Amino acid sequence: MTLYGPFVQAASDGRMGWLTDEFRPIPDQIRRTLDWLDARTDYTYSIWRGADPTAIDGYLKPANDSFIQAAGSADAMTVEVGFPGSDGEHHLYTVGRPEVVDGTTTLIPMSDDRAVRVFTNEIFTADEAAAIFHMFYLSEVVSAPYVLRELDLAQELSELR
Repeated sequence: MTLYGPFVQAASDGRMGWLTDEFRPIPDQIRRTLDWLDARTDYTYSIWRGADPTAIDGYLKPANDSFIQAAGSADAMTVEVGFPGSDGEHHLYTVGRPEVVDGTTTLIPMSDDRAVRVFTNEIFTADEAAAIFHMFYLSEVVSAPYVLRELDLAQELSELR
């Protein structure tokens, strides 16, 4: 029985497939992919658990509603995580550092014409984001020292660039 997963990776250009350690260890693979984000042609990267890691195409369906995604560039990106809540609804959170927020925000590009506004403690480099992604890969959670700010899914979450 071949094991392909358990996690799937997807990029903004439509590339999708199993996240494997075939060419490099998982932390290095995640870091390398996040380093490709340039906010011009490559904007986003996400991973989630695939439904059937024993099938080559088992990544086509997610195993659950949990995922982690990044948008922006290697120098300035935002990281979001999605989890099902105890209320049965899906919840989306922006990851941040546990520092005092002064209200200053920055627009992080997520496509050619859209951007997401985040606080300064929610901006990460590819190195920082890779550590958060690897934590999620190992446990499907984001824990201390990071904090989560829930996003209101009833509101428009992006704006024109």
